[in-house]
Amino acid sequence: MQFRRQSLAPPFMGVIGVIVAVLLVVPQMTSALGGSGTRVTGVSSQLLTGDVVTGVRGESGQKAVLTGGVNEGTGLNPVIPFLVEAPLTGRIAGAAVSTFTPPFSGYKEGLFYGPDTHAFNPSSIPSGEVRAVGSYETSSKAGVLNQGMVYLGPVRGSGGTWSTIDVPADGKNVVGHTKACRVPGSNCFVMDTIPHSTMGDLVVGDYDLNLGGAHRAVSANAFIYNMRTHRWTLLKLGGSTSSGTTLYGIWQNGGERSPNYTLAGGTSVRQHPKVLQRAFLMNYNERTGAFGARRYFSYRNKPTLLTHFEGITGVPGGFNVVAQTANDQEGMGFIAVNRHGAFGPARWFAVGVRTSSLCAGGCSFVTGNTVYRNQVMGIYIPNATKIPSSYLETFSART
Repeated sequence: MQFRRQSLAPPFMGVIGVIVAVLLVVPQMTSALGGSGTRVTGVSSQLLTGDVVTGVRGESGQKAVLTGGVNEGTGLNPVIPFLVEAPLTGRIAGAAVSTFTPPFSGYKEGLFYGPDTHAFNPSSIPSGEVRAVGSYETSSKAGVLNQGMVYLGPVRGSGGTWSTIDVPADGKNVVGHTKACRVPGSNCFVMDTIPHSTMGDLVVGDYDLNLGGAHRAVSANAFIYNMRTHRWTLLKLGGSTSSGTTLYGIWQNGGERSPNYTLAGGTSVRQHPKVLQRAFLMNYNERTGAFGARRYFSYRNKPTLLTHFEGITGVPGGFNVVAQTANDQEGMGFIAVNRHGAFGPARWFAVGVRTSSLCAGGCSFVTGNTVYRNQVMGIYIPNATKIPSSYLETFSART
């Protein structure tokens, strides 16, 4: 997820950012839920108070790699990127949290959003290492709030490599020479590049423009970055690069040699009179650059002001996703995929942190940021402390 912070990226860019700053957004989940329902089998506090988990990917055995940021003060303000490798069994507060200071010129603060591991992509991620993507703030580029970053190296941080990735404004190295800034001679520049997730050769995320003068943020748009070819694809949903579109999740279908991926996010394309943004899934072929048909989703399959997918995990028969909505609800959904690759309707299940003991005195804020197998992770802020912590919620299927 993205956070509304004074210096790092707001939840969505531009006009959508103003909306989501108030309504918020989140989630992703992973466990086959093919029965008639689910039940929560446990909710527990994870890591240390102030550690904000944003992403997860499975590793060897029962271990998983978590990404996130160490929070500063009350409210949501994660400023120090971290990685954790641990089995997701019970409370993992004893796991070693490795914090990072990326070696970028003028670096001020940053946050990891999503990891990938050797278990899923062994040819590009050496054993014992992890790839993590995120964003950082720098004082070296005037007007730019957030630049994208990629880390490849050990979880403990020693000997890793770092790269900056910024969406080109002028169409250079962009498929179809699509220009993010389309008005010749304008003062437009890319103000934010926010990578959210990575798998295989690809990184997905969103970017925001500054048009210069009194015009600051314009609508968000999504990107795909190919780390092997160093080429960008700027999405044009509805024929526009200003459609309030974001990509938060990616899943490589068929293993690491496959060019086929499923992308997850949200968009304002094809608005309903009562809907500002809907979640969507869409297939993508890395080799040909072809996109499959999109399917749109709203929470509980009813017109809802805002629904957004934050992540995606392949499970038997389809995908698990998690979404947060404008009416401050977090939901996990299972989406079946038929033999032709078409997406079915979502089956929704409520995330139950707000009614758990973690929020016994009430919580001002709950998210569902990421998932591994049948375990959802996110953030909760108790009214008593006003300091965010991360939770883990375990689901099981009922037949």
